[in-house]
Formats: sequence, structure tokens, C-alpha cells
Amino acid sequence: MEVLMAERADLVFHNNVIGGTAIKRLISRLIDHFGMAYTSHILDQVKTLGFHQATATSISLGIDDLLTIPSKGWLVQDAEQQSSILEKHNHYGNVHAVEKLRQSIEIWYATSEYLRQQMNSNFRMTDPFNPVHIMSFSGARGNASQVHQLVGMRGLMSDPQGQMIDLPIQSNLREGLSLTEYIISCYGARKGVVDTAVRTSDAGYLTRRLVEVVQHIVVRRTDCGTIRGIYVNTRNGMMPERILIQTLIGRVVADDIYIGSRCIVVRNQDIGIGLINRFITFQTQPIFIRTPFTCRNTSWICRLCYGRSPIHGDLVELGEAVGIIAGQSIGEPGTQLTLRTFHTGGVFTGGTAEYVRAPSNGKIKFNEDLVHPTRTRHGYPAFICNIDFYVTIESDDIIHNVIIPPKSFLLVQNNQYVKSEQVIAEIRAGTSTLNLKERVQKHIYSDSEGEMHWSTDVYHTSQFIYSNVHILPKTSHLWILSGKSCRSNTIHFLLRKDQDQVTMDSLSNGKTNISNLLERNDQIILI
Repeated sequence: MEVLMAERADLVFHNNVIGGTAIKRLISRLIDHFGMAYTSHILDQVKTLGFHQATATSISLGIDDLLTIPSKGWLVQDAEQQSSILEKHNHYGNVHAVEKLRQSIEIWYATSEYLRQQMNSNFRMTDPFNPVHIMSFSGARGNASQVHQLVGMRGLMSDPQGQMIDLPIQSNLREGLSLTEYIISCYGARKGVVDTAVRTSDAGYLTRRLVEVVQHIVVRRTDCGTIRGIYVNTRNGMMPERILIQTLIGRVVADDIYIGSRCIVVRNQDIGIGLINRFITFQTQPIFIRTPFTCRNTSWICRLCYGRSPIHGDLVELGEAVGIIAGQSIGEPGTQLTLRTFHTGGVFTGGTAEYVRAPSNGKIKFNEDLVHPTRTRHGYPAFICNIDFYVTIESDDIIHNVIIPPKSFLLVQNNQYVKSEQVIAEIRAGTSTLNLKERVQKHIYSDSEGEMHWSTDVYHTSQFIYSNVHILPKTSHLWILSGKSCRSNTIHFLLRKDQDQVTMDSLSNGKTNISNLLERNDQIILI
């Protein structure tokens, strides 16, 4: 009981709104601290509390609960203005028809996405206990895309062939659709209904084929005795920490791991979150782990090569049908992806760049030395910044500082007057701030012969202690002092002090006989 109370003291006290994802994390922490039996008891109490509160709250949905977004009007006007400018460019021949279609789709999809982001903040600030907001963001019923169609705008729709229609639906279901918008909407909505009936059998058949292939993979032994595995590098920059945790959690170590001369992990020990944190902190050598790919058995699998079971967090039990579990795990999201058009109602969903908008009217100022002129992917002039870039917007009564992320396009000029909520920068889609590096070995060959010197200290590599291979711990300059031998009756030297300036005239007139060398006491350089 004392141990249980001590572990309870380590738990974080939760006093905020918990959605579906936060509940999953909470359940995972409860299983790690208290085990399956105690966690099931807590979840029973949570279920009872949830039913009681849902009954007492008596949530109902009415037409007044669908709160439209106040900023929708000027956002649509801004998008229409950009579309008219694009139409003029196409009319004068500056933009091709295909490029015009692509840019038009990006303009309206970016507008729809910004409306969806404003929808979340609008619900939180005006009515946090709105039934639509509670049902969608708790994960009970619906999602953000469906609520966006109710109170935002339906946006771009798909035609029966799956292509995007460049004429967006600017109305939402709360306001009602016009006749033209309803006809455009019928394409995608009817396509979703037909796909639901047609593709359901294909998705089920995919799951059946997957299970048919791997149904014989069953855990039959504890250890197959393999000496093979795969290496995972824990050093900084080699792999993001989140992916590293997902890769190592629940695996079994295939070889002993040392920090210096001390063994911290022995072979066949499973890896928990505590060990992973130690690996990241001390940056040990690459970790050799066991995987099902390197198991010696071809028709079944052993417990140590499989690792922990995600069901209860311990090593998988003997007789577990892990093949069928794997087939169903891949088939279930395959079904969801196949029937995605049913959930979105034919609304186009895709990736696009994010935008930074001006917080108020004013004159924008920035340091032009920190940006470089470039062009956007549509050919428009812009600036690009490689670091976190600060932009100042000066209005009559207040000064705003806006941070532009690295690798972003700045779409305005210095000292330009901007309006409130005007797009001033574009954050490139897919730009990651992670410093991912790839280790590449490249040979550098010298063009001259001579004596080598370097500007920093060098060390012997651990693999080549007794050879002539060294490692440079940081950036270093390498010099090769090359020369040639010559025969002459009189040997001449150039005698110079340290830090002297040397010119061609001084080289030709400054030759000194070797007999005068012993008479100089200053520090000299031989050239």
C-alpha cells in the first residue's frame, strides 16, 4: 500500500478539459503505474461519471447552436479579389490555364483552412459549452471537417472523376446553399454514397487477404537464439526523439549496452521509457535490438523477437496470434481511407501552405540584410528568410512584432502599408525545423605534397587507435606546406618578422645570404 501511495504521488494532477487523445495518454499512464486491474476499476468509475454528467447536462442540438464565424465575410472578399487578379493574369497571357486552376484551388483551400482555425477559437471564446463544440472536439460525434461545413464554408468539391471543381461553395449548411452551389454539391455527396456501397466489399476483402497471409504467425517459443538484429542510433540529429521512442519502446536488446566500462543493459532485456531517456541523455553507442524480421523461425515467432504486447505492456504471451492481429491492424485503417469520401461528403481535402497575417493596419518594417530576394512557386517576387525573422508593424497607437518562421516567403516590401489580416508571409508546406543530418563519408585528395598542419586539436578515432586516421572535433583549417629542393652555390633566404606585410617587390629585393642568418635575433619566417 505504501508503494502504491508513492506511485500515486508521482502522477500529474489533471484539472482541465480532456479529449479523446488526452484520455488515451491518461489510460497509458495508469496502466504503467497501477496495472490492468486497477486501471479497469478507474475506467469503470470514469464511465459511470460520464453517463451521469451526460444525463444531467441533457445536451440537445438546435439551429441557434450553429454559430457562424464573424470574419468569414472579409475572408471571402479577400479570396475573391485574389481570384479576380488571377483571372486578369490569365486573360493577358501571363498565367497558363492549368496554372490558373492550381492557384485558384490553393487560394480557396487556404481560405477554407483559415476559417476552420478561426472556428475553434470562436467557439472557445464565445460559447465553450456549445453542444456542437462539445460533441465534435470531445470525439463523441462528428469531426472538425463536418462542423466546418456547418458553420464555416463547404469549400472546394470533387467531381465524379475525383477532380477538383475550381468554383467553391462559399455558403455553409447553416446559411443554406444557392441553386448553383447545391448542384455542385450534389456531385461529391452522391459520389460518397455510391463509394460507400461499392468499396465496402473491397476494403473487407483487403483485410481478409492480409489475415490469410499471416494467420500462421503465432508466438510458440520464448527465445529462438538468434544473434541478428538491427541498429538504432540515439545520437543527436540522427533521429527525432518522438520517432526514436516509438522505435525502441517495447523492444528487446540483442546485445549488452555499455556506458564507458559499466554495463547498463544486458542482452534479452526489454526497453522501457526510463531506459530510452537514459539512452538519449548519455548518447550511448548504436543500440542493437531484436525484431521479428531477424527471428530465426520462418513459420512462427518467439517472444523476445516480438517484444512487448501493446495490449497490456508486458512481453507477449505464448500462443498469441500476432499475425492475425497485424493483418487486422493494417486492414482497419485501410477501410477508413477507402471510405474517406463518405465522411467528408465529397469535400476536397489536401495539403497547402500556411500564411502569416498582419495583426493590424500599419507600416511594415524589417531588416533587409537578413532576407534574400527570391520568387514564389508561382513566379511572384518575394523574400526568403533562413532564421526566425522579426517583422515590425507600426500603427498609430501600437507596435506589433511578428515572428516569421525559417524558410518562409515574405510577400511584402519593406516600409509597405499593410491592412489588418493581410497575408504578409507564407510558411512553406512540409517545412520541418528538425535538424536532420545524414552522415556521408567523402575523401578529399590533396593536389600538392608537403607537411600538413591543422588549426585545431585532433584525436585518434576509436576504430583506428594505432593508425594514421584522426578525427577533427570541430571546424578546422588544414594547411599543406609544400616546397621543392634546388641546388645553388649561394643559398638565399627571405627573412621576415611575424605579421609583416609581404609584396612581390619585397620578395625580389629581400634575399639575404645564409651568412647573415646568425646575426638576426628577431623571430623569422622562412619562405
